[in-house]
Amino acid sequence: MYKVIIADDNPIICTALESRIPWNELGLELSGVCHDGSDVLDLIERHAPHIMITDIRMPILDGIALIERLRSHGLPLQIIIISGYNDFIYLKKAIDHDVAGYLLKPIQDQELLNSLRKAIGHLKEQENVSQMSRTARIHELRESKRNASDRLSAVIRGVETCERCGDVLAELSFPSPYQWLLFQLPLQEDGGLPEITTEDLLEYEDVLLHQHARSCHLFLPSGTLLAAIAPYEQAASVTDLVSVQLREDGIQTTHAASMQFQSLSGMQRELMGTIAGLYGQLFQSRFTPATAVHTPFLTIKDQQIISMHLSLQDYKGSLAYISEQLDQCLVSAPTPGHLDTFIKTVFKWYSDYDPAYYGMQEQMDAALLASLAFSSRAHILNALTPTTEPDSDSGSKAMNVVQYIENNLNQTLTLNMLGKIFHHNSIYLGQLIKKETGMPFNQLVNKLRVERAEEMIRRNPDVKLTDLAYQLGYSDSKYFSKVFKKITGRPPSQSADSEM
Repeated sequence: MYKVIIADDNPIICTALESRIPWNELGLELSGVCHDGSDVLDLIERHAPHIMITDIRMPILDGIALIERLRSHGLPLQIIIISGYNDFIYLKKAIDHDVAGYLLKPIQDQELLNSLRKAIGHLKEQENVSQMSRTARIHELRESKRNASDRLSAVIRGVETCERCGDVLAELSFPSPYQWLLFQLPLQEDGGLPEITTEDLLEYEDVLLHQHARSCHLFLPSGTLLAAIAPYEQAASVTDLVSVQLREDGIQTTHAASMQFQSLSGMQRELMGTIAGLYGQLFQSRFTPATAVHTPFLTIKDQQIISMHLSLQDYKGSLAYISEQLDQCLVSAPTPGHLDTFIKTVFKWYSDYDPAYYGMQEQMDAALLASLAFSSRAHILNALTPTTEPDSDSGSKAMNVVQYIENNLNQTLTLNMLGKIFHHNSIYLGQLIKKETGMPFNQLVNKLRVERAEEMIRRNPDVKLTDLAYQLGYSDSKYFSKVFKKITGRPPSQSADSEM
């Protein structure tokens, strides 16, 4: 609905206009009426109307003076003038200010309708142009963000230049001391990496910009790391806000902050030190900052020993040996690349003997900073516990789990909990669900809950959002609303209307 205000010093004319305009037919609503030119600006500020119908002569501030003031402030208001004077000078001024209509009293209904339709047409044209501008701007932001994230990946890999994406980071300005904030993106319960998009980054940045006078820059250099450049004095607040945004998207994270920097070279140098610090925080060891991947810590002899255990399905012996080698790696003050190569190598060997590790091995092999997929040394070893299960009835197992989920959508659902109920390794169970349903566990649960929510809203359009969220296992109605909109493209409040 487009909002309309009427400004005329004659109350009878205002009443007549109210009764003669087919509001619903035109998609209009009356937001306010005033009889004094000095009150119009306040009315516009309070209601932000799209169309104004005004007399050309009013007390204190006449129509032409009012229009000049509005145009000087750049307000895209559509204006229809009504006048008792067939005066060329007034008409010329009205045309100069691009009004939608100039109506002489007594006002003819058809002329009034034509002017209103013309104003509505102008508004729709403005919306189309604005939407095109927004779309172009969003596309530009997406490309810039992707390029910057690619550039950051090149810096982490130790590549000096990145011809494909250009030196995007060098274009960022640092008017005051900034610092790195790094957020680990660990494996989810189903063994998959979290899905964060460029659109998510832009949404997070909007939240940060709303809270801080200066902007913060967010990047996704890998599927395991979200990196933020934040003003030094605002680092604590930015950390809290980003952590909240990640939690709302179902991602629990840890972070580490670096020393401040004031130049591009300092930024790149401090980044590697901060990554090493984050590795140390997670794995309780000292790491040496470096970009290059060094000689793998594991030797051919190590491979022979681990392969022997795996060929005999002696997972306990294999895990004990890997645990010893991992401890030796961690006490040697390794680079992040050392540990990444260690993890990738082990999962490659495991996948050669157990198909259940194919998915994990592919993720690790493709990941930059693969170690950040794990939150601790124990997490790495837990991922290497036996996952082999007979495949003959894998489909029925998955369907049994899905049936349980559908019957318990109001409960807290995790793969660890389901693994205990169905006596399966949680990672294996997550892979089984994804294989049979085509989607990760968390995505499946959210999809089923949103479908149930739509059904409940259809039955009771007046149901409260907090009650709906609680009945579907969400403790936070704001997070539930975000999930609902992400899946359906609209908030829960609009779901009932869409069914009509």
